[in-house]
Parts: sequence; C-alpha cells; structure tokens
Amino acid sequence: MAENPPTTVGGEPMRTGDTYNCAAEVIGLELDILGKEVNFPIGVGKGQAGLADIVPLARTLCAKIIDVVLENIRSDGGRIPCCKGCAACCSRYLVPLSVPEALRLKEEISAAPGYRRESMSRACLLAARRILSQEPPKPFMGQPAQVSPAGPVDLDLMSDWYAGLKLACPFLDNNLCTIYEQRPLACREYFVKGSAGVCKGQRGIAEVVEMPVQLPNALAQLASELEGTSVEAVILPLALVWCEDNPARAERTWPAAMMVKRFVEVVKAMARKDSTAVVA
Repeated sequence: MAENPPTTVGGEPMRTGDTYNCAAEVIGLELDILGKEVNFPIGVGKGQAGLADIVPLARTLCAKIIDVVLENIRSDGGRIPCCKGCAACCSRYLVPLSVPEALRLKEEISAAPGYRRESMSRACLLAARRILSQEPPKPFMGQPAQVSPAGPVDLDLMSDWYAGLKLACPFLDNNLCTIYEQRPLACREYFVKGSAGVCKGQRGIAEVVEMPVQLPNALAQLASELEGTSVEAVILPLALVWCEDNPARAERTWPAAMMVKRFVEVVKAMARKDSTAVVA
C-alpha cells in the first residue's frame, strides 16, 4: 500500500490506516444510473498511489450503483433472492479479478491475523494445485487471461472448464464468505432476480441482473493504461500465486490525483456507453 492514502468519498476514508492526507483536490463523479443521478465527491490527497489503492474507491462506487439497481428492480415488483448463506454461485462460477483487485486482496490477506492468513493461503494453494493439475485452457498457464477493454470479461471457455472441476471458492466456509468485506467486485455485482429455487436446480425463472457499469472492467482498463499492458483478468483461486509471481507490479506508483481522474473518466465513458446501448 502507498504511504499516503489517496482518496475519500463523501468525507469517508477509502482505505484502512492510521493517518489520512487532507484532500488537496475534490473530483466530482456524476453518473446517470437507470435515470437516477448519482453524485460521488471524491477527495484526493497529495502523493503517490499504487494500483491496489484504487480498489476501496471502486468498492464504494460499486455499492452505490448496486443500491440504485436493486431499488429499481424492487420498485418494479421484482424479487432478489440473493441472501446471506446462499452460496449457489460461489461453488459454481469462476471469479475474475482485475489486477488492482488481485494486488489489494494479497495485501489484505497478508494483513489478516496469523491463523486466518495461513488458512486462506493454504486454501488458495490447494485450489491452485487442483486447477493447474487438470490441464486447464492455455490462458490459465502462467499468464492472466486477456479480456476485452470495451466489454464484459470474456471467460466463457474457462468458466465452462472451471465448472467441471466442481471446485468451491477457496474463501467459502460453511456457505459463508470468509472475505466478505474484501470480496471481488465481480462477486459484489452478481445478483439474480426471480425464483430462488432456480439456484437450487428447481423449476422457476431467474436471470442475472445486468449492472449499468461493470467496475471490474473499469479497473482492468485503468491498470492496462497505467502499466502499458493488455487488459488482464486473474482468476480468484490463482490470485495469490499470481501476486507472488509479479511482485514488481505491487510496487509501482503514480500520482494519486491522476489515477483517480482517469478512473473517473473510464467509469463515465462506460456509463455513457451503456446508456446509449439501452436507448438504441
């Protein structure tokens, strides 16, 4: 983590720490989410920041967007069956992380109490061994998956292969997420509407809720631009292994204000594109 925490939203610090910079600049992010104007005042401190430092901001924006989307569904009479203790999706689907999220997760696990750190690291290592012993598709083999900068992460081939392993998320314990506060944006954004029975293999109708802005893609694009790389995704069970193989990427820093401004621009562009697609 950078020494100088870079951002706050609405006056709340965006990351854990003992000291915070006073905001040297306030950057406004205004979004039209399903016809509702949502404003995010982002206070940015002086100094440098790494890729991992932008993740708490993305998590906060994600929560605000989700609130609007779910409220819109419920106001139209729709039902969201997702609830605590339901792990139907967690034991089934491959979860992609942007590079900033992978680096942040590594930091947060490293900062956890010893017994939790060791337990989570061991679970990830066992999952990684299982994955890499089963002749996965080539994008798994030592390289992050390449994804489209313009659209949703395209991991269909690997998702089908991964589902065949019947491998539960390494952070799942008794159907509860052990990293719930640190869970990936892809998990935060994933909701279904309709019948809860469908998740259990029963009859009914349910569909995945489409988010107007997919923040994992925004972070992936930001990291690609800052580092000068292809847009990448790292699958959750391999995140710690990937971080161990890429230590230099956790050390690079950029001016915090520049990073936040570019992130805001990327999010706004994605929101505009989605709005145009809906109208069309």
